[in-house]
Amino acid sequence: MKRLWKPLLCLLIAALTLSGCSGQPSNTEQFPEVTQALGPATPTPEPIVMEPETDTSVADDGSSSGVADPSAPQSIFDTNPYDVVLEDGFTEQDALNEENYIDPELDDGSDLYIPEPTGTVYPYAGSTPIPLDPVDMPTPTPRPSLSFTYGDYSAATVGVSFKAPTGWLVDESQAQTFILREPESQIKDGQQCVITITSQAVTSNYNQSDLESLVKERLDIIGGASDISSFKPSYTATRYMMGSLGVYANYTATRSDGVEIGGRIQYVCIDRTLYGLEILFPAGFREDFIDVFGEIRGSMKTMY
Repeated sequence: MKRLWKPLLCLLIAALTLSGCSGQPSNTEQFPEVTQALGPATPTPEPIVMEPETDTSVADDGSSSGVADPSAPQSIFDTNPYDVVLEDGFTEQDALNEENYIDPELDDGSDLYIPEPTGTVYPYAGSTPIPLDPVDMPTPTPRPSLSFTYGDYSAATVGVSFKAPTGWLVDESQAQTFILREPESQIKDGQQCVITITSQAVTSNYNQSDLESLVKERLDIIGGASDISSFKPSYTATRYMMGSLGVYANYTATRSDGVEIGGRIQYVCIDRTLYGLEILFPAGFREDFIDVFGEIRGSMKTMY
């Protein structure tokens, strides 16, 4: 019996321990669910529009005026932050074309300032630009002016003397007509320069209106020739010749073979004698041969 008390004691202690554990509540730790705490929605406050202060000065009758005070603070929504004041030199038109506007303050001469190109901009990439329009064509090398040596001529059939280029061919086969032609070896652009001087006795001195009519009639004859495909006369004008006021006009024309020509006609009436001076030349040398015309007209004088 004494040998059994220890095992019994152990069993009793074990039984008491088990009964004590089953009687106590579970002590397991509980972890809360982890979530994002957004919290309640916060409403956006309405903007407070501040009424402009008014001048509430009291009138003599006791009423108050409601005139707004411009110096009073206003709402931030009363002004447009992008409505800026235009700077000096910058107009509304510049604002509409702002990509083409150059701020003058940027043009300080530094390397950072790159002005817009002013020359022809070719709309393609390439090392050699190709002319796209006649205005882009290279300017031809200016030709040297023609040089003439002038000598004295006497036109007995017409009754005048004058200076003209030396070495030119004289033709007096027609009555009251003197023709001076450029040598064939010197012909330019397919048209020989021809000087024609005429004289005709009239019953009275012609006035300016009569001279204008003669010039226009002569222009009609030249323009109506069968070998002329196009003709453009100028207006008439006045110029002195042999000391008297005459009337002249210019013209340009194209022949049927495509050669472009030009000319000038002038008439003057002196002592009931009608004198005519004409020049025909290649259009490409107009200035040179108009100078020849001027030299003849300026040196012409009557022989009798």
